[in-house]
Amino acid sequence: MDLRQLRYFLDLCETEHLTRSAANLCITQSTLSHALKQLEVDLGVPLFDRVGRGLRLSQAGRLFRDHASRTLHAIKAGRMALDDLGALRSGSVAVGVIPSYMTALLPTAIAKFHAAHPGVTLVARELRADAIHEELAAGRLELGISFRDDERREALAQPLWTERLQLMVPPGHALAGRADVPIAALHGLPCILQPRSFITRRLLDAALATRGAVPRVVMEIDSVAALLQTTLQTGLPTVVPERAAAGAAGALTAVRLISPTPRRTAVILHRGDTALPRAASAFIDAVQQTVREKK
Repeated sequence: MDLRQLRYFLDLCETEHLTRSAANLCITQSTLSHALKQLEVDLGVPLFDRVGRGLRLSQAGRLFRDHASRTLHAIKAGRMALDDLGALRSGSVAVGVIPSYMTALLPTAIAKFHAAHPGVTLVARELRADAIHEELAAGRLELGISFRDDERREALAQPLWTERLQLMVPPGHALAGRADVPIAALHGLPCILQPRSFITRRLLDAALATRGAVPRVVMEIDSVAALLQTTLQTGLPTVVPERAAAGAAGALTAVRLISPTPRRTAVILHRGDTALPRAASAFIDAVQQTVREKK
């Protein structure tokens, strides 16, 4: 088994088609087919089921895919570590960012990073928090910008800032004139929230549970931007992080939640079992500088 076979295998995982992968890899189909067969012989299991003219990952193939990806990531990290002995004039860094931080934080950080290291390629992907952890674990990301999740500790987390969750109410709402309200006031309140699959929603639910408060959730919407627009259109309040609320359109009013105040901590994530490439460290510096300037 060699690295070439692993690269071929991972490309086939994406295409599940010999002809397309051979074109992607700039090799002949027979070369690719032979390499795949040799890899399956070495491992002693079929990695793909043959379906007509195509391929479909077998159960063994799905299991081996993540290990192969982590292996290549480790090799890449090793090579980048050697490159770090010289000047940072080339390389790449892949970053996963949750949607609410993609526009509020990333453009300025990217501009700073590119100005300092124009030869380094940056790939930024908008992902949900759970997906960022999964992509980091699989070695497809070097960094993630999300928020602290005490349920998942497999990645190292460097704090960036802490922000409150706050109630957003439309004009004319009974709570629109309040500066703050106890979280117990949300009991029975018709509102729009993110689904429970979102960590921000689970943070809110945990704070509500301390006071036995259960709001009447009329709708659940993934997107924070869509939550705010729907609140404006329907008159139903929502709860979002304060940095997202700062960009709310229209006449929505932010009301602080107290007793207790739910909070989330923004973090930059990276794997703890591989060396952090110099390019990734440089991008962390750009993010931290951007955060300091925005305070």
